[in-house]
Amino acid sequence: MPSIGGPIRISGLSSNMDIDKLVSDLMKSEKMPLNKINRQKQLILWQREDYRTANTALLNFRNAANDIRFESSFNKTKASSSNEKVAGIVTSNSSITSAFQIRVDKLATSATTIGGPITADISKPLNETGTININGVDIEVKADADIDAVIANINAQAAKSGVQASFDKNTKRVTLMSKESGSSAKIDISLPSNLQGVLNIAPGSAKGSDAEYSVNNSAPITSTSNTINVNGVQLQLKDVGQTSIGVESDKSGLIDKIKNFVTKYNEMVDQISTMTTTRRNRDYTPLTEEEKAGMSEKQIEMWEKKARQGTLYGDSMLQGALQSLRSSLSLPVAGIPSGELNMLSQIGISTSKDYKANGKLEIDEKKLTDAINNQFDEVKQLFLKTSSTKPDTPENIKQRRSELGIGDRLYEEIDAQMKKVTKKMGSATLLESIDDSVIGRQLKDINDQEKQWVRKLQDIENRYYKRFTAMEKAMQKLNSQGSWLAQQLGQ
Repeated sequence: MPSIGGPIRISGLSSNMDIDKLVSDLMKSEKMPLNKINRQKQLILWQREDYRTANTALLNFRNAANDIRFESSFNKTKASSSNEKVAGIVTSNSSITSAFQIRVDKLATSATTIGGPITADISKPLNETGTININGVDIEVKADADIDAVIANINAQAAKSGVQASFDKNTKRVTLMSKESGSSAKIDISLPSNLQGVLNIAPGSAKGSDAEYSVNNSAPITSTSNTINVNGVQLQLKDVGQTSIGVESDKSGLIDKIKNFVTKYNEMVDQISTMTTTRRNRDYTPLTEEEKAGMSEKQIEMWEKKARQGTLYGDSMLQGALQSLRSSLSLPVAGIPSGELNMLSQIGISTSKDYKANGKLEIDEKKLTDAINNQFDEVKQLFLKTSSTKPDTPENIKQRRSELGIGDRLYEEIDAQMKKVTKKMGSATLLESIDDSVIGRQLKDINDQEKQWVRKLQDIENRYYKRFTAMEKAMQKLNSQGSWLAQQLGQ
């Protein structure tokens, strides 16, 4: 511990002793209580980090459970087109299955102007000046501009003019195209004769056109875009012709969500079980700064990896959380009519019989797929069932949870367990001064002890220096008297 303040200190010139080293050695034993406090503090900090890791595992599982507690997860659909050359599927937000015919009579087009071949050397400046006006927006052309610079200047004003330009080096033609399609899209261009000649573009106007299509032989429908929406299905019109669009339930997506929920549960069980069953190795304690000073970074890293293990060994709160979640998964959903699916095991999701698996789940994919394909409404009820019981008493809370479908039941149980962990470890966003969690209060107490011991050790260190300073002064006085006596005897 560095010296802070204190009296004026005299080095051991008179006594020929290294006083700083003597005091440092004496302080090593005095520091032992502070070192113990610092080790306790480090263990608490590691424990808090491990609680946060456990809570993150619970959060990941809660997010997966969230995917199986809403109607939208069970109402997913997928759409297909019998003729992708006529119309392709972009997205499908339809919640109902359906089928319809699309006939495309005309595609939407942008307004387009294509110039003639440029005869000038395109690698050199045009050596012409003037102003091109496109849809009321002026584009200046300078004498030192080559064709690429002209194209770049037109495109720089595209947000205002609504027109983009390109140049094909093979055909040597400039193409102007409106950013939007449809009958409202237009290009009005004017330019002086010298630029008309060098760019081979004539002044004039061009307009776009609307798409025309029909649904199930309806009257023609127009669209300014080739991207249309029919019954929640977004289509991209590609060519004139006819195609059949089919919308059916996307049960594979639901199976993936259920499998993901099982995966996240097993990951959470693995992580928390490891935390609560790993014992502390008491041969490895948190290192003091003095101990770290004599070690390499690799040695410190390896030591602390062992020292921080087992901070949550036998933690009853986390063990209780796992037990509560196992119960939520294994108990039947109350209130479902007899003979209908009311347990996860009935759809192929069950607890592993291997005791080493710590209660992880296993999936019989064939059984799960068969249940979803053949008993879809019952599977949906198993996960989404609601409860009318008000959670106003402990008994009603328990009753309500038994009546909830697996999705909401799990979500609420995970949320309750996460709140318990947060109450113990505190929030990462809270300032230490206002953290009233269990660990927050422990850290406040241990920080107070640390401050008291730092002050106490400063006082002890100062006392040692005072004693050695007094000894030095006495030795100086004796040496001075000895020198005087020697002088007197030598006369």
